[in-house]
Amino acid sequence: MVEAEPNLKAYLSARRLWLRFGAAVLSGLLLSAAFPPLEMDDLAWVALLPLLLAPVPATPARRLGLGWIFGFAHFGTTFNWLNQVGIGLGPLMGAVCACFPAVWYWAATARRQPRATDSSPNPDHSAAGADILQALLLPAVWVALEWVRSWIFTGLPWNQLGISQWQRLGLLRLTTVTGVYGISFLIVAVNIAIWHLARRTIGRFRGQGGRRLPWSAPVVAALVAGAVVGVHSSPQLGKPSGTLQVASMQGNIPQIRQWTPEQLTHSLKVYTALSRIAAATKPDLIVWPETAVPAAILYNQEYATAFHGMMQTIRTPVLLGSLDYQTLPPETAGAEPDFLAFNSAMLFDAQARLLDSYNKTHLVPFGEYTPLERFWPWLTRWIGMGRSLTPGSEFTIFRTGKGAQAGINICFEDVFPTISRRFVLAGANLLVTLTNDAWYAESSGSRQHMVHAVFRAAENARPLLRAGNNSDTCLILPDGRVSGLLYDNASGNRFVRGFRQYSVPVYPSPGLTWYTRHGDLFAKACALVATGFFLFLAGIWLERKRRLMERIHQPAGIGAPR
Repeated sequence: MVEAEPNLKAYLSARRLWLRFGAAVLSGLLLSAAFPPLEMDDLAWVALLPLLLAPVPATPARRLGLGWIFGFAHFGTTFNWLNQVGIGLGPLMGAVCACFPAVWYWAATARRQPRATDSSPNPDHSAAGADILQALLLPAVWVALEWVRSWIFTGLPWNQLGISQWQRLGLLRLTTVTGVYGISFLIVAVNIAIWHLARRTIGRFRGQGGRRLPWSAPVVAALVAGAVVGVHSSPQLGKPSGTLQVASMQGNIPQIRQWTPEQLTHSLKVYTALSRIAAATKPDLIVWPETAVPAAILYNQEYATAFHGMMQTIRTPVLLGSLDYQTLPPETAGAEPDFLAFNSAMLFDAQARLLDSYNKTHLVPFGEYTPLERFWPWLTRWIGMGRSLTPGSEFTIFRTGKGAQAGINICFEDVFPTISRRFVLAGANLLVTLTNDAWYAESSGSRQHMVHAVFRAAENARPLLRAGNNSDTCLILPDGRVSGLLYDNASGNRFVRGFRQYSVPVYPSPGLTWYTRHGDLFAKACALVATGFFLFLAGIWLERKRRLMERIHQPAGIGAPR
């Protein structure tokens, strides 16, 4: 009987460990299910509950560890499509991004809040302040961490929590003030309120008293109601002055890292043939996606010859993505002339004359350039890029006809709210994304990418035309509605070869949303609140250390601890 007690403790400890682990993994998987490919967006509003209801680990390190497991279960699955680019990239990116939920869970459990069972004249009112504070503070910490993830180490704001709600037009109106961060805030606040309700209900069933409705519930309900009903900041776009008829090509050509001359010829045949067919519908503009043809149109003779031959037939302006180069003068380059390479968007008129170009400003680390390349030139050769591309510095506005002034996002630039916002501030009344998602084959990567563009359209109240290399070509209206997604009518497959013509509304003098004018002010305010909270926790930790040191150094004597 004496030996049974340690065994029972070990059993209970192991059971708690597995309970925590299972709850963290379950929360992560529920959150992943809210994003493509499953898109069960309702789950986002309750996904945090298993983690929050699980027994809290005793030490800060274990709390960080449990939060990291939650984050890895989420990001490790939602980034699974990255394995199409390179084996192991999905788990690697998941492991890095999991650090942010780990910090959030540590903050959420840093101090135990009063419970309804605490001995006080009115335990419900004693916990009211704590409930309301958690319902407002913990969402702010989550938003702050999402904002930091959007820029630290060049940033990756992929699949922020609010992105999961891309089909809820009522909530999308909130983005005209707060950006996507406002929706993330609401989702976490609702999770916290339900957690409080579940905790109180469980306590009541155990005979521990307490109200069924926590004080945070009406506060969060008011936040949600205000967000859905009370947002009226969208500018009055008025009636469009006309429509720009745009034919967007989708070649659906598999991506290969090292292209051959045969594949170059095949790409030219596919896109020139599609464009000739599309030209019969008399569009105002034909759009090719990023890297439609794996060569530089201004420098490759085969590409230039085929393009000019096509233009003599179609006589229609073309917007396309291509590599571009800029030669450096010998005194700048060194002993031999050198050049800079850019990932560019180019607009050609009906006579095949280059009207304007935009060089991609936000490059993909280890995909388009190697960080610290001057110190590790061997890494660029090992990755197989040949040489790093150079980021552009100007947000060029393209005049594409009928009063349309387009700002062009190249590839994952539309994941960053700041870039689309800069284009709109520069005068864009139309946003365009040229992207090559064929790197991800037929995985969920292209779908996840597309839903981010919904928020760029809604935040700035601008139509956004998306031209994909292998999938998800569509028009997104200023309220975030996706229109005219290109797919096979018989099978519903989005990974098809073809084109679609879109009637893009042109608003001559659209106003600016609050978000366009002020940017991530809401997220920065949350970051300020979170910083104060972390400083508060640091002060508590230092005070505890001070008291501990005083006890250790207190001289022995009457009343001194033995």
